[in-house]
Amino acid sequence: MSFTRRCLIVVFIAGTAQAGEPSWEQRQSVPGWAAASLESESFSAKYLLSTRLNPFLVQGDFNGDGRIDLAVVVEQKRTGAVGVAIVHAGAAQPLVVGAGTPVGAGGGDFSWMNAWHVYSKGTVQQGAVSDPPPKLRGDALLVKKLEASSGIIYWDGASYQWYQQGD
Repeated sequence: MSFTRRCLIVVFIAGTAQAGEPSWEQRQSVPGWAAASLESESFSAKYLLSTRLNPFLVQGDFNGDGRIDLAVVVEQKRTGAVGVAIVHAGAAQPLVVGAGTPVGAGGGDFSWMNAWHVYSKGTVQQGAVSDPPPKLRGDALLVKKLEASSGIIYWDGASYQWYQQGD
């Protein structure tokens, strides 16, 4: 087989690879304080970090305490259910929504999610439901299925909640 053909095969295989766990290089973007929580035995026994979304992690002040927190896409090892693990600054264990832990209309498996970003603290516009929009204590996560629906995942002071943003 020619050198050119071998190179084309390698490029094709690399370009069609499925998202999986973050590479060593990608893991270097996880701050040390959050890596300790995500690599704890109790967490890593149940969940894998996932690169199914780009970026696979985002940062914001999700609980409104004035410190930067981290959110990362995860998959439950036993079922493959997709979700988000949120590590509050200084916390020993991440909090998980989805990946087997249902939250509102988002359910327990976010495999439908194909985009996300930080929704900065501020006014939340009326969503697709009649419930009044939440008053955010901190930043939130806007998770989406593009061209279909979206929801805001926000901290209410005790746990993460769901507000249906679009349908």
